Amino acid sequence: MEERIQQKSSNASLRALAIGCILIPPNCYWVVQSEAVWGTTYLTIVSLFFNVTFTLLVLVGLNALTKQFDPKVALKQEELLTIYVMLCLGSSVAGNNFLENLVLSLGHAFWFATPENEWSELFFRFVPDWLAAKDKIALQGFYEGQSSIYTLEHIVVWLKPLAFWACFAIVLIFTLLCVNVLIRKAWAEEEKLSYPIIQLPLELTRNGTGSVLFSNRLFLLGFSLTAMITLLNGLHFHYPMVPNLRLRTEIGHLFTDKPFSAIGWMPVVIYPWIVGLVFFIPLDLSFSVWFFYLFAKAQRVTASVVGWRSLPGFPYFNQQTTGGWLGLCFIAIWLTRRHLKHVFVQALRFTATTELVQMESRNYRMALIGFLSGLSFLVVFCVAGGMSFWIAIMFFVLLVGLETTATRIRAELGPPQNELAWVGPDTILVTALGSRRLGGRDLTMLTYLYFTDRALASHPMPHQLEGFKIAERVGIRPKRLAIAMMIAVTIGVVSALWALLHSAYKTGVSSGFTGYVGIPWESFRRLAGWMHYPGNTNSAELTFIGIGLTFSLIMMLLRFQFLWWPLHPVGYALATSGWVINFIWFSFWVSWLIKWIILKHGHFKAYRSTTPFFFGLIVGEYAMGCFWNLLGITFGFHTYGFFES
Repeated sequence: MEERIQQKSSNASLRALAIGCILIPPNCYWVVQSEAVWGTTYLTIVSLFFNVTFTLLVLVGLNALTKQFDPKVALKQEELLTIYVMLCLGSSVAGNNFLENLVLSLGHAFWFATPENEWSELFFRFVPDWLAAKDKIALQGFYEGQSSIYTLEHIVVWLKPLAFWACFAIVLIFTLLCVNVLIRKAWAEEEKLSYPIIQLPLELTRNGTGSVLFSNRLFLLGFSLTAMITLLNGLHFHYPMVPNLRLRTEIGHLFTDKPFSAIGWMPVVIYPWIVGLVFFIPLDLSFSVWFFYLFAKAQRVTASVVGWRSLPGFPYFNQQTTGGWLGLCFIAIWLTRRHLKHVFVQALRFTATTELVQMESRNYRMALIGFLSGLSFLVVFCVAGGMSFWIAIMFFVLLVGLETTATRIRAELGPPQNELAWVGPDTILVTALGSRRLGGRDLTMLTYLYFTDRALASHPMPHQLEGFKIAERVGIRPKRLAIAMMIAVTIGVVSALWALLHSAYKTGVSSGFTGYVGIPWESFRRLAGWMHYPGNTNSAELTFIGIGLTFSLIMMLLRFQFLWWPLHPVGYALATSGWVINFIWFSFWVSWLIKWIILKHGHFKAYRSTTPFFFGLIVGEYAMGCFWNLLGITFGFHTYGFFES
């Protein structure tokens, strides 16, 4: 009997695996079209991916119909969630914060090099033939369009660099998966972190149909409200006579007199789906995000009063953010130190008293070996590309640390977006060591690694850990899910590379891509600047990194000492990081205020009873927003972008 149940479970898992594999390529193509080609809605820069949630919603609807006719054929909750996790991993590699940036950078320098910018003299000699696409004849179709990737000449030029970089990406994600295996138990079972982002997928797939959620009146109210608003806004985009219900303005222009004119650009936007997501994160975090955003504006005003605006870079927000994230990294390691010690002890234990301990030791040992092997491959890859051995080691130690920190933040607090822009290992290394000391080879390789650390908004590591938590909640075997995740990553990498090349040769990057095509310019101009004007350690920037680090550590210490302390160091880091925070800070304030009122007057019971409404806000805007997005992509026209930045 037990063998029959196990066989049935295996068949069900294989079915979910097959469906996930089939759905990954169209989702990767969707991401590339939406983010790179049309630039309407950036589907993967948020914690809860738009395209994946919409796909899950469609699957749940189809599954509910199937259950009416043949319940035995319908997918179970664990199968739907396996597909969801696979789609998250597959989509994460296709986003503009990962492979989109890489592919757009591989031929950029060789196509846009001119005698004026002197790129060929500065760094071409540091780029191996296997690292980039150098043939300008093949690149012509890539940048100008009206061509096809499906020719032998084009395939030959791209095959070698893409094969090497695909291996790099897959091994990097595998290495991060091994880290998640090592820390999963501490964060999921011992500290019992809350994992707010997975709450909606769990509710949507309950009973395989989400019937409990869809039968709730408050959910239907929230769903109808945001779906109708997004429908009308989409119609207004095409037919201006239809009312526009989008709540968006800009208040920075109201401050014209000094010193308040230093506030600068300050949009006020309400995104209902962000209001919904923020409702599920702790009050102190939502308060801290909008508080520190205003605090950053106050720094600008203070600098204008004191006369510090003339200092280059002041108030050094990127450096403060870098220090804040380094502080959060140290905090995460400190809180997990006992578990990490236990992991190393268990990994080195070859004899065990019980079968359970033996299995735990074997799992940790394999994960540790996988991590060290993956890290070794990544370092060797970069050394072969021209990077110094110790610089490569430092780069990946910092990268894994920042990825792990972002993963912990998502698991503990669940912010709807964590951009982490311009705070990566390359920035830290150049600031600390100086571009003169690093030299041309290291700087060139750091530029080609820019896709790994420019912004960590869509990176796969948080989705991996959330997948393990989902497995624990619904009874999926972690090993089986880990295999499914790596299969999804492999298919996602291949699908994303195909979608990017297919779209580029069809429409042309220079003329047909309206998304983030400026990132390669950003990275190579930065490289040229480093090499034209080599510098030493930047003491001013390093000082503000230290200030951010110290400030975040002090805030965490105060949280440990005083339960009433309202400020969270994560809010400090999020509020000064990147571009997107400007668009979402006000939605944080709105959601914080609503939740504070509900908890103050209705307490936890009222909070629990109103959660379906906020689930509805998210699902309604996701559903109708993705409808508009798909409509525009399918028929080839610009349409309403329900989340633009």
